[in-house]
Amino acid sequence: MFQRSGPAQYKVDLNNTHALCKALGHPDQGLKVVHIAGTNGKGSVSHAVAAALQTRGMKVGLYTSPHLLDPRERIRIDGDMISKADFVSFVEGHLDIWEKLKPSFFELMFAMALVHFRDGQVDIAVLETGMGGRLDSTNIFPQPLATAITSIGLDHQQFLGEDLRSIAGEKAGILKEGVPCVLGVLPSVARSVVLERSLRLSVEVHDGRPDSTPSDDPVWLARNRSVARKLLDFLPGDGASDEEVLNAGPTAWGLMGRWQWFGDDVLLDCAHNEEGLLSTGKALFALGRPLRIVYGAVEDKDIKGALACLPQAVDHHWCAADIPRAMSAEVLSQKAEAVGRKGTAHPDVASAVRKAVQQRSSNELVVILGSIFIAGEAITSLQDSA
Repeated sequence: MFQRSGPAQYKVDLNNTHALCKALGHPDQGLKVVHIAGTNGKGSVSHAVAAALQTRGMKVGLYTSPHLLDPRERIRIDGDMISKADFVSFVEGHLDIWEKLKPSFFELMFAMALVHFRDGQVDIAVLETGMGGRLDSTNIFPQPLATAITSIGLDHQQFLGEDLRSIAGEKAGILKEGVPCVLGVLPSVARSVVLERSLRLSVEVHDGRPDSTPSDDPVWLARNRSVARKLLDFLPGDGASDEEVLNAGPTAWGLMGRWQWFGDDVLLDCAHNEEGLLSTGKALFALGRPLRIVYGAVEDKDIKGALACLPQAVDHHWCAADIPRAMSAEVLSQKAEAVGRKGTAHPDVASAVRKAVQQRSSNELVVILGSIFIAGEAITSLQDSA
């Protein structure tokens, strides 16, 4: 499982995904899909599009990754997670296939999603890529209804390439001949790569359609909403309720861990790479409150770059999630101090969150940052203490 163990679990081609589909009776065939990639924002856009399509009266499958608390979060129909019984039945009912093909966790979960969507007779499925695009398991559909690339930044360089041009080439791998693609705000070098590929494939490229009225929402949220808004133009159904859905925001879309508030004084956001942290930092600055930050990282990330992008804070609470690839809080604390970021190392995420809440002054905002693994444990901690 890549989420826990990292690079050792990564599969580098689509052969196993195709083999799984064949062994399971081709659950991919006949499925109408929307395919969404991006360094940041793809989860928000996927949830927003799925929520809007539901209000259009469609039965909607949603496949996302990673999960925060329960792996069933990755597979939903009309917002409802796959049942525990169906989850267990699928895994136990195909042990011979797992033994033969030895799928990665991501491949197995995606195969489960396809079967669940087929059996649930969804009208349309919204698919979020796991990593990259070209070689992602979700990239097996020759003719999706539409595609989107929400953003392109430096992340997962060990798989996608060391520079923006290389990463853009991998993300642009989801473009399909004649299928419209919506782009978020991309660096110019990345945009040029996507446009070059679009010309070869006769792909109509569209920019997101911005909000018609000014909003106090964070810039990243407005940008993601603009991508979702334009993407919905290419999808079936009456969009009369789209604006109401899009303006409702991430929590209403069923998205956890993104700009998620717990009362007025604790905010959780799963920003973890440089692009995400800078974008969230701007939104936090606009709030005008002193920040107390809880943060954790993994060993295979550019920690120096991430630390440089953390918003300024009155204090830091370093922690490590309970996964093998987590960077220890002590090592993180040392690296942070070396770049002028002082704070306290805590034995786990729950301890860091608890201390941050206890030590905050009257106007301070406790901000929990880091990837999904930090967010999931933080949510559990906050729910238990509520």
